[in-house]
Amino acid sequence: MRELSWLGSSKVLLITLWILINGIDTKHAHASVVDSQSIVNLKNSNVVRYCVDPDWLPYEAIVDGRHTGISSDYLALLAHYTNLTFVLVPTSSWRQSLELLKQGECELTPILNQTPKREQYLSFSQVFFKSPNVLVSLKSQPFLQGFENIGNRLLAIPKDYRLVEYVQRYYPSLNTILTSNERQGLEKVANGEVDVFVGSMFSVNAYIQQQGLTSLKIAGWGGPEDELRIGVIKAKKTLLPQINAGLAKITQADHNAIYKKWHNITVIEDIDYSVVIQVGTVLGMLILFLLYRTICVSKYNVHLEKNNKQLQQLHLELEQKNSDLDFLAQHDPLTKLFNRQYFNQTFLDDPRQPQQNKQANNNISLVVIDIDFFKAINDKHGHTVGDKILVQVAQVLQASVRDLDVVARWGGEEFVVVCQHVALHDATELCQRITDELTHFHFYNNIKVTCSYGIALLKDNEPIQACFERADGALFKAKQSGRNQYCSA
Repeated sequence: MRELSWLGSSKVLLITLWILINGIDTKHAHASVVDSQSIVNLKNSNVVRYCVDPDWLPYEAIVDGRHTGISSDYLALLAHYTNLTFVLVPTSSWRQSLELLKQGECELTPILNQTPKREQYLSFSQVFFKSPNVLVSLKSQPFLQGFENIGNRLLAIPKDYRLVEYVQRYYPSLNTILTSNERQGLEKVANGEVDVFVGSMFSVNAYIQQQGLTSLKIAGWGGPEDELRIGVIKAKKTLLPQINAGLAKITQADHNAIYKKWHNITVIEDIDYSVVIQVGTVLGMLILFLLYRTICVSKYNVHLEKNNKQLQQLHLELEQKNSDLDFLAQHDPLTKLFNRQYFNQTFLDDPRQPQQNKQANNNISLVVIDIDFFKAINDKHGHTVGDKILVQVAQVLQASVRDLDVVARWGGEEFVVVCQHVALHDATELCQRITDELTHFHFYNNIKVTCSYGIALLKDNEPIQACFERADGALFKAKQSGRNQYCSA
């Protein structure tokens, strides 16, 4: 791109006024996008042209010509904490964005992984956002755990993503196919064109929920987690100290607000800064006034006591919000059951768990439960009714298990029950008890609901992951045998 020439003094003044009038709201605004025609002749080191992936929600996207997503909110905060102005250069694909970065027509991209290939033309900021990658398959496929268990299955990877370099380097023997984006890869799995897809957990979950792809499940972890940074072209690497300084000013409250915004969770602000400013102003005026009028000490004390009560109230609210965040991190927002993250951290991610079970002489059974023909319920009655059915099934499960058993929503219409201190026949009795409760339960719109069950008893020195795979395989057999029944591994 040709070098920008200086604007006349009047045009510079007009653009300055435009930026002041259209200030950035760091709580809700998207990254500032200035009309390129308004700055085409402006040569200013503080104006940075940037490109994004136009189809990678919730991380980033271009909707109606406007940058949106997680990176948009972080870019707005960065513009607030620095003297940089960011100008969007629209593109139609991530590959086009990378090409413009290589050509210097884009100078920055706000959220991506650092790789050896990208280091050839980009310099990177500090990490400001992390996210795991996951493997996605049809529910009929077994739980894969990781790349090493894919075997001869066909794996789809979005082209130009960091995962392509990772798989080529560490798993060159895998049978892979490149897709244009994550959406296309997930659709190929749903249509049976490929066996497995690997992508970011947040964007994968968002698309599966939006499109109602209930035939898909998360089948394992997909390599190292994403460590997302800001990338700038080599010619602009002098901006990195300023960018890193701006990132360091982003508070934990800012991070939490962005996370909750893009994961459909309502978050109350940690601190109402308008109240703090008002309190500080009142206190300052009182202190100055006391220098001249000592008779107002009593009035000052009254205001001080009031402000202390407000601070105490804010402290109590903050403690409540922290408690709410802990609950949301471990529970499914719809059914209020434990979520997949809690199950993984408590059972799958603890390599000492089998040894602990052996030492305690605990009999543990896993029961994987799937609602029969749930897609037909969604198709016939709509997703709102489907959500109500999920909540009611969760109520039946909670009422049927013991207090020491753990019930978790695995995803979609699938649930997992961890039964402790039980033998295999106790687990089958639990399945029969749940089946009886479902038969007599009055579901919304008088819908008849049945479930299929896969049961596995944890063997001595057997990893929990292996036991889960056996239970998942037993569930598949139960569904193949006609559903509304249980099968033991």
